[in-house]
Amino acid sequence: MTTGGDTVAQLLVDNSVSEVYTLAGNQTVSLVNGLDQRDVSVVTARHEYNAAVMADTYGRLTGDPGVAITVAGPGGTNALTGVAQAYTAASPMVCISAVLPEDAPTEALHGVDDQHFLEKAFKPATKWSTQVHDPDLLPEVVDRAFDIAMSGRPGPVFIGIDETILMEEVDITDPPFRLTRQEDAPPTADAVGDALSPLFDTTHRALYVGKGVLRAFAWDEVVTIAEQLDCPVVCPRHYPDSFPNDHELFAGTVGMADHPAATRALADADAVLSIGVRPSSHEAAILGDRTGLDTEIVYFHAGAREHPQTQANSVVAGELDGILKATGEHIETGDGSTDSSYRETVAAEMERVAVDTDAYLDEIRDQTPIHPLLIMTELRDAADDDIVITGDAGAAGGAWPNDAFEYRAPNSFQHSRLYDSMGFPIPAGNTAKLVDPERQVVNLIGDGGFLMCNMELATAVETATDAVTIVMNDSKYGMIWNYQRNSGYDSVGTDIPQTNIAAIADGFGARGIRVENPSEVRPALEEALAADEHVVLDIVTDPKAEYVSRKIW
Repeated sequence: MTTGGDTVAQLLVDNSVSEVYTLAGNQTVSLVNGLDQRDVSVVTARHEYNAAVMADTYGRLTGDPGVAITVAGPGGTNALTGVAQAYTAASPMVCISAVLPEDAPTEALHGVDDQHFLEKAFKPATKWSTQVHDPDLLPEVVDRAFDIAMSGRPGPVFIGIDETILMEEVDITDPPFRLTRQEDAPPTADAVGDALSPLFDTTHRALYVGKGVLRAFAWDEVVTIAEQLDCPVVCPRHYPDSFPNDHELFAGTVGMADHPAATRALADADAVLSIGVRPSSHEAAILGDRTGLDTEIVYFHAGAREHPQTQANSVVAGELDGILKATGEHIETGDGSTDSSYRETVAAEMERVAVDTDAYLDEIRDQTPIHPLLIMTELRDAADDDIVITGDAGAAGGAWPNDAFEYRAPNSFQHSRLYDSMGFPIPAGNTAKLVDPERQVVNLIGDGGFLMCNMELATAVETATDAVTIVMNDSKYGMIWNYQRNSGYDSVGTDIPQTNIAAIADGFGARGIRVENPSEVRPALEEALAADEHVVLDIVTDPKAEYVSRKIW
């Protein structure tokens, strides 16, 4: 006999888990001990939200479910925000939490009156939420969780396991079978060919490429399709890395702020092929708003068939890689071409914005406090093409890397995305470095967000990872402060006391560098990127700096 926690550890190993993220407690000691004895890397987060963020990031970068483990009650509820974020990002994850026995009294430790409250809390933010109070069900539930997390549209799954199962010895009956994952059959070639016909019937066509392409690791196939169609490619605002930004067909992003080239490409398109965007989603609604009512929209997406949010000629659902394989075969033999004047008009808008941005950079290059556009420009010039950027909610980690950074490699912008919680970048960057230690990783965050996740510098030091954290330190919750200022409100609750963030980094055992002069930005970046330890650049920035999207777009 063995503890249920040790049994769960073996079940995770059986599902090819090699790394988990946790903040251990009495209820999960047996589980993490069993993982450690099986040579699974147990990474300690300093808050359960951060453990969930790290598991989310692991899923995005590897395609395999990241695993977060928490104690009951506050451990689970702390992780819920990170799990909801993984759901909106279509990131595969398995979140395992201890839960109280079903016969626990009311107001028990880590509980409320309803002992299924965690299962119910996680249900709307996961693909499947369940609790296990019978140890014989553990093999079936764990196997099913991994299958659900990876199938169709990926996403998180929640498993609550009775604390008595985790902590005590159990005798689990061998199940009659173990699940072998079966791949869903792709749509027929005829279905894909019929759906593509509007693209072949017009010379004004565009692609709209979203996060489903990233989760399917299918960016090479999409680049090939774009080149075969020779048409502009637009991405949703929060997923600019769905298509290489330095490709001649890239036409910017739409959503919140629209790149003029993207607006032109969609407004003038007679047909749009949307790849990797849920037809029922906010991003689909944006596509409908930016196109005409007579524009024929074709949706190819991963997961079950969904009713479109806006007009659609057809929807093809299933495993995206199979759909794209059939697409490539049809386009190779398809007829039609993209109108050259349409393509050139979109390209001219891209060039105009680039020229105007360079002029804007010349205006602000020497100003103090430092302008964020200078930081983004110098970072792009100093960094490798495949650098991973992690971004936060707000201006520093959201608006600026969306407005002013060129993502040359797919799946290279890991952001808190549409759920948009603060404090994402440092735990996400820790995982990015653990997944690929040789790849450059830069975390972009404001001082407000930094104060929510700086405890994960301890994790960075403990794991000896050498990401770079850039803190745009403007003593403000800058995005909201600017909204107040521009909308006639008083500045209430948006000032942050001037904080020496470099000193905080030093206190954790990382290296902190304070940057106050524009001439110091490039040398500091080069020093940080070359370091073999975690470096925090505390850059004093201008809270009134105008976004590129507002200044130029």
